[in-house]
Amino acid sequence: MLWGAFTNSMTAMMAQSHAMNVIGQNVANINTAGYKKTEDLFKTSLSESYPGWDIFGVDKATRQAVDRQGTILGTGGNLDMAINGQGMFILSNQAGMPSSMTDYTFGRAGSFMWQVDNSAATTSTTTAATATTYSVSYNDTWNNTTSRGAEPPSANLQPTYLATPDGQYLLAFAADATTGAFTPASTLTGLSAIRTDPYTLSAGQATSTMVLRANIDSNIDKSDTFTFNIPAYKAVDNPDSGVTDYLSDQINFVLTPDPVQDNVWTLDFTLGTNGTSGTAAGGPYTLTFDGDGRLTTVVPAGAGGDFFVDTTIQWNDVNYTSSVTAASTATPVTDSTVSIDLSGLTQFAGDSVIYNYDQNGNVNGYLRDAYFTNDGFFVGAYSNNETRQLYQIPVATFNAPNQLMALSGTRWAYDENAGDIVVRATGVNDEALTTWTANAVEQSNVVLEDEFTRMIITQKAYTMASKVFQTADEMSATIRDLK
Repeated sequence: MLWGAFTNSMTAMMAQSHAMNVIGQNVANINTAGYKKTEDLFKTSLSESYPGWDIFGVDKATRQAVDRQGTILGTGGNLDMAINGQGMFILSNQAGMPSSMTDYTFGRAGSFMWQVDNSAATTSTTTAATATTYSVSYNDTWNNTTSRGAEPPSANLQPTYLATPDGQYLLAFAADATTGAFTPASTLTGLSAIRTDPYTLSAGQATSTMVLRANIDSNIDKSDTFTFNIPAYKAVDNPDSGVTDYLSDQINFVLTPDPVQDNVWTLDFTLGTNGTSGTAAGGPYTLTFDGDGRLTTVVPAGAGGDFFVDTTIQWNDVNYTSSVTAASTATPVTDSTVSIDLSGLTQFAGDSVIYNYDQNGNVNGYLRDAYFTNDGFFVGAYSNNETRQLYQIPVATFNAPNQLMALSGTRWAYDENAGDIVVRATGVNDEALTTWTANAVEQSNVVLEDEFTRMIITQKAYTMASKVFQTADEMSATIRDLK
C-alpha cells in the first residue's frame, strides 16, 4: 500500500531532521566548557495496522551523555576547577541554604567568577565607631622600632560570592571559624555559598611556641657569651579599631658557659634589639651536653618535655598614635608565655650558628587572593603570607546521571529517575571516584569527527527517505492517470 510508503518516508525525514538539529547543537557547543553531548537514537514505531499487515515507521529517542568525561584544559585561572571522574558541582540561585530541591542545580562547568550580592545590606569589616581609613603606628622606645598596625578599609562592603557566569552560587562546606576543621555530609546539608569578602581579616597571634635548631661552639672561651636572636610577636589591643594587633619583637637566647664545668651552659633571655623591651621570667636554665655534643638535660625542664623551657614575658608598654588618636598614648601589651623546644640544640666544635627555627606568631593579614587546589579545597591567601583552607568542594553523584533534566547554561536539575543524590568530598565518602584539577576546566565531551560522520549518515538517510516519498508520489500519480 502506497500510503505506508508516504507515512514511513515522512516519519523518517522528521526523525533525520531532528537528528541533524542535535548534531548542529553538539557542533555549536564544541568549545563550551562543561557541555555534555546529546545523541539522537532511532526506534521503530507502529504507524498503521491492517488485518494481517502492520506498517512500521521510525521515531526518535534522544539520549544525554552526562556521564562521559570531557577533556581537561588548563586555563591558569585561580577561579577555575575541573572535575575528573564522577560527580557534579552543586549550585544554587540562593546564597543561603536552599529551601527545596528546585533551588539546586548541578553542572560540570568549572569556570567561576566573583559576584556581588546587590540585594544584601552592606556590611562593615571594622568595629570602630568610624569607618574612616586611618594610619596607625606603635612606637616601641625600648626596642627602637615602629610597627604598623591594622588599617580597616574605609568602605562598607557588600557580600561577594563565587558564582557561575549565569549567576549560580557554588555551594561547599565552610571551615569552622574557630578550629578550621570541616564536617562534610553525604547529603545536601551543611552547604553554603562560597563567600570571600575583600579585606577579610585573618587574625595573627602572639608567639607561644618556638623550636630552635642551632649549634653552640664547644671551643668558645669560658669568659665569652653567645646570643641567638629569634623573632617573636606580641599582642596589643588597637584603641581605635578594637582589633588586636600583633607587633614584631625579638627574644634573645643568652648562652654563657659554666666557668668550671665543661659541657654545661646557662641559658637566660632578654627581649628586643637592645635587650630591654620587657622582662622574661623563669630562668636561668642549666643546659648539659655529653661528650658527643648532644643535649642531655635541661634544668628546670618545661611542661612540654625534658628538653623544653618555659618563659613568661612581661612586655613594656608601647606608644600608640593614629590619625584618630593624634596624641601618643602608652598602650599595654599582653603578657606572653612561650614554650621553647631545645631538642635540636647541639654543642660541636665550629661556628655557633642557627640552623633554623620555627615560631607560631604572626601579624594580622587581609585577604588578597583566593584559589582552588588539587585536593578539592578553596584556599585564601593573606597579606601576612598565611594561607587557610576556607571551603571544601563537594560533588553530587547520581546512580543514573543521564536521567537528569537538562537546563540552559550547561546545568541540570534533579529528576527522580536519576536516583538518590550522594554528596562526596575528598577523603570523605569519595571512594576515589573523583579527583580535581585546579586552574583548569573540563571541556565539552563532543568529538568533532564523530559528529561529522553522523552528519553524513544523517544527510544520506534524509535524502533516501525523500527519494522514497518522491517515488511513492510518482507511483500514485501513475495510478491516478490510469484511472
